[in-house]
Amino acid sequence: MTLDAATLPMTGWTARLHGDNGHPARLVLDPGGGSPITHSLLPQTASGQLVLGAHLTRPRSGPASGMVTLAYGVAPKAPLTVTFVRYRSWRPAGRRQTRPLILGDRVWLAECGGVFDEVQVTAGGHTTTRLL
Repeated sequence: MTLDAATLPMTGWTARLHGDNGHPARLVLDPGGGSPITHSLLPQTASGQLVLGAHLTRPRSGPASGMVTLAYGVAPKAPLTVTFVRYRSWRPAGRRQTRPLILGDRVWLAECGGVFDEVQVTAGGHTTTRLL
């Protein structure tokens, strides 16, 4: 069974796939206040869509001073690894791998508690980095 919608546990954001003719065409992320974020999905998985976005946000519940880093992109056919990286004086100070949530066999989403400087996604020997 594939999920077409989910509520992310740390941020409380909802993610939904909207499609045309049975094919997911858009990813819609709703932070629960303000405007939703929409990304168009290409018909074929492209390396340019491996990471669509990343955000620092406050968790919906828990301590007000805590932060969560959220990242998402198009899921490739190959298994993928999502790593959140924190830097200190331009050297890695912390790395945390997370297991992504997959929506509709098409989109991945990952959350990690804390403030990170970049997210690295590796699939099929190709790594894409997104600065926050």
